[in-house]
Amino acid sequence: MQIRLLKVAEEDLTEIISFIAAENPTAANSTLDKIGKGLEALSENPLLGRIPRDEDIKLTGYRYLIVSNYIIFYTIKEKTVYIHRILHSAQNYKTFL
Repeated sequence: MQIRLLKVAEEDLTEIISFIAAENPTAANSTLDKIGKGLEALSENPLLGRIPRDEDIKLTGYRYLIVSNYIIFYTIKEKTVYIHRILHSAQNYKTFL
């Protein structure tokens, strides 16, 4: 399947990597690699992620995949996986969805 990052997800990823790189460029590269591998896994098996337990989020049709300290929220439509947000697990992600 094709992976498509929505603009806000691209911004999330840029912010994450920039924030980490300011302190530790090696960790930033490692995080980018892990997230990239997570996205690759979704392209091979889009049902890999979980369905949220939260009813409000479940109603949006989102699924999510946990990669290290990050949660990738996505939807599946036809042959494309749409990445909506990439958020740190410590964030109150409901306010961002």
